[in-house]
Amino acid sequence: MSSSEAGPAPALPTCAKCSKPESNEDEPVLKPCISCKSVQYCSRDCKKADTKAHKKVCASLAQEYMKTADIKMASKQAPTKDAHRGGLQKWQFDT
Repeated sequence: MSSSEAGPAPALPTCAKCSKPESNEDEPVLKPCISCKSVQYCSRDCKKADTKAHKKVCASLAQEYMKTADIKMASKQAPTKDAHRGGLQKWQFDT
């Protein structure tokens, strides 16, 4: 092997329905399934067309995703010092 030979190029993600490849990594066109995040679609029409087939495996894929995903919960923040939002408040009308 010479140093000019490169390994296989990383596969670009493709649409699960029509197999359309991701055209540009900087501007992703494919959107993941909201539940399982494992399958990607290029359009709403492809997502709708594949729903019947994908629905059967989506729950199990979602469980696998939740096992391996690094999900960070939002931290509780103290309310701001000045919680007044501006405008008239209810108590101002009652006096």
